[in-house]
Amino acid sequence: MSTNESPSAREETHEVVVIGAGMAGLMAATTLADRDVVVLEAADRAGGRVDTVRRGDYWINLGTQFTEGTGPLIDALHRHRIPLGTLEGKSVALSLGGKQVDTSNPFSLMVRSRMSFLDRVGLAVVGTRILANVPFLEMNPAKRLARWARAKLDARPASYVLRGIGSKLTKDMVRSWSGQWMGCEPEETAATQFVSSMGILLTDPEKVPNLTLPQGGNQTLTDVLTADLGDKIRLNSPVTSVAWTADGVVVDYEDDAGPVRLHARRAIVAVPADVAVTIMPGLPPEYRKAYDAIRYGRYVVVGFFTHEEGPQSWDDYLAVSTPGLAFQAVFNHAAALRRGSSRRPGGALACFAGGAEADKLFELTDSEIVSRFTADLLSLYPELEGKLGEGILRRHPRVVPFWAPEGRASLPTLRQNLGPVHLAGDYQLDLPSLADAASSGQQAAEKVLASL
Repeated sequence: MSTNESPSAREETHEVVVIGAGMAGLMAATTLADRDVVVLEAADRAGGRVDTVRRGDYWINLGTQFTEGTGPLIDALHRHRIPLGTLEGKSVALSLGGKQVDTSNPFSLMVRSRMSFLDRVGLAVVGTRILANVPFLEMNPAKRLARWARAKLDARPASYVLRGIGSKLTKDMVRSWSGQWMGCEPEETAATQFVSSMGILLTDPEKVPNLTLPQGGNQTLTDVLTADLGDKIRLNSPVTSVAWTADGVVVDYEDDAGPVRLHARRAIVAVPADVAVTIMPGLPPEYRKAYDAIRYGRYVVVGFFTHEEGPQSWDDYLAVSTPGLAFQAVFNHAAALRRGSSRRPGGALACFAGGAEADKLFELTDSEIVSRFTADLLSLYPELEGKLGEGILRRHPRVVPFWAPEGRASLPTLRQNLGPVHLAGDYQLDLPSLADAASSGQQAAEKVLASL
């Protein structure tokens, strides 16, 4: 495979190069830390979509919201002795008609909230369609019934749960759920991921393994991994080309001093799908097809540190769905700290808009977005008047991977290396998450070590 001519490029050689310093890249590099490894990151910070802001006792995750799952991510948190704030006893609520109703209590949701008969029927039908599939998704995927259910859900859009529903409120709620948890519309994504995301979180978040908020936010771990890797990480170093032969890899990138050509025996590419196809123009067609099938949810997030005292109506919820507002959900990052009768003053709330709502907000200025979110948060919780800190805004045009119906069929291709080039990312495993990103990075690094 030919490479672009760069006569003025500086030359360097390393055993392994990792491209991308998000969670997958950091875990890959950490696994390879005893070897001659270098990490190239285009941004001015490591961590990728992990982004935390801290104030005193509190923190706000402005990128990925929670840590969950099993495997290398949880192992790393324990290994680095990062305290995990438990979310045991916390649940998800829905704000309707001025009331917050716990979604883990379907009877309360149907009876206490202000809904018409049509709305109640619509919600019941949607809930039944989601929950009826959850047991199949929790089964061992090797079982015939589980494979049948997954294939059926993979072939249809998530909007199937709204088929025949006449209730506008129910439709708004489903779109709100899809936007807040996946960053897309129900018509965009296959039903599998939507049902997996919604089925447990809406009814019993405690069923999610290790659903937690690490002390200091998700960035606590990426900060530790970044510090451990030290000068192995090179920030502001965008890669322009990755080429390979059977014997090794040639990576062209830019840094502050100009173009660099790096030769390595192995490479791990841990970047989003659209970046991967740009920097690897020599991808075989089946790999290009698999990458092209990956789509990304988009979000607008505004975080607020708060200055209230005493118990509040949101203390027992890790998230509150808010259909009809400028944002679709409020995530409560102080939930893990609310234990016992004593309550520290203040708090931390993150307001999320996803999917089509985020698309509209991208057209506005930062001040317009913050103003809208502030006004709607105060309409939701008037008691915060005069107790809100300045809004902290993040725009995320690319966050959670998802697939259109039938799109996931080509995914197994990306689990195979391209000779000396190995691929990693949260798109590789069953349900995209921070834990899956960490697992894919470690797995790629272990394959590299086995091949050297």
